[in-house]
Amino acid sequence: MIRSLLLSLLTLFGGAGIAAAAEPAPGAIHFGAVGSGYGQQVGTQLIAIAHIKGFIQAEVGDAVKLDFNYFTGTGPAINEAIANGQLDFAQYGSLPSIILRATGVGTKIIASGGGTNIYGVVRTGLPINSIKELKGHSVTIQKATILHWSLLETLKANGLTERDITILDLKTADQLAALASGSADAEFGTASVLPLRDQGLVKVIYTSQRDDPRATGPSAFFVTDAFAAKYPETTQHVVNGFIKAAQWVAQPENREEALQIWAKSGVSYASLKEEYANEQLHDRLDPRLDDFFRGQYADGIDFAKQQKLTRKDVDLSQWVDPSYEAKALATLGLQNYWPNRDVNGAVVSN
Repeated sequence: MIRSLLLSLLTLFGGAGIAAAAEPAPGAIHFGAVGSGYGQQVGTQLIAIAHIKGFIQAEVGDAVKLDFNYFTGTGPAINEAIANGQLDFAQYGSLPSIILRATGVGTKIIASGGGTNIYGVVRTGLPINSIKELKGHSVTIQKATILHWSLLETLKANGLTERDITILDLKTADQLAALASGSADAEFGTASVLPLRDQGLVKVIYTSQRDDPRATGPSAFFVTDAFAAKYPETTQHVVNGFIKAAQWVAQPENREEALQIWAKSGVSYASLKEEYANEQLHDRLDPRLDDFFRGQYADGIDFAKQQKLTRKDVDLSQWVDPSYEAKALATLGLQNYWPNRDVNGAVVSN
């Protein structure tokens, strides 16, 4: 009789018990991404599309405040903010995120951020027209970023080493100022360097898209372990919004609007149009955690160890959590929207 009474009570109040156990919504969610060093608080990545077009806000509801920060200190500044508990999600490059992971700060990779074209530029007037001619000159980057990796890999491909140049370790905004003032001879950067080219201050001697597509800088979308553990449902909603942004930007009819959104960062529309010329945003900004993405991050982990930027091993299989993305793709019916790629980036299936 007692057992029957208990079963009856569970039946009557089970729904209320489930409702009471529902996940509470966070009051605010804090996002970080890379900024250009000028312009408005908008970047040139997928997260900026999700931000400006409201894809994430629509998923989590208007009651949740979303705080987006675009850091001019790039990866290291984002690492510091995550380590200090100031960010819940971030989209940024592979190398600084690997370094953070190696220190023991808990994050999960929940989507790819796509690739970033990397440019090598030199001051106008200098007799430098190739990577090999950088020997004996100063190059500004921010160390422990994907640009650091790209520079050293490109030097190696051209028969040079780090010892053949002088590296000036500066934040993005300071790099631009150093080039403009003549304190640095060259820079490895993203599309943020193109306005200097448009002003006649620098000339482009290298792009990864043209000269070495495999060196295009990878990025990822991260959530902190603490946030994901406390708010798993909200984390899923955020990933849904991020994937929706990737789908939106992949559609040709949205290309011009996407470029206009990214131009709010201060990088000119003309520069961004050049950045993605002869390339489909569908391909460049593929959000999936496929073999190509994993191969790029595995290379980054090896590079960090070789450069002694990390002391502890990073287990990629434990870091990447594909469950949120898989659920988002299934929910949105996008399982076959992007083609699968092998570790070299070659399409292997549709």
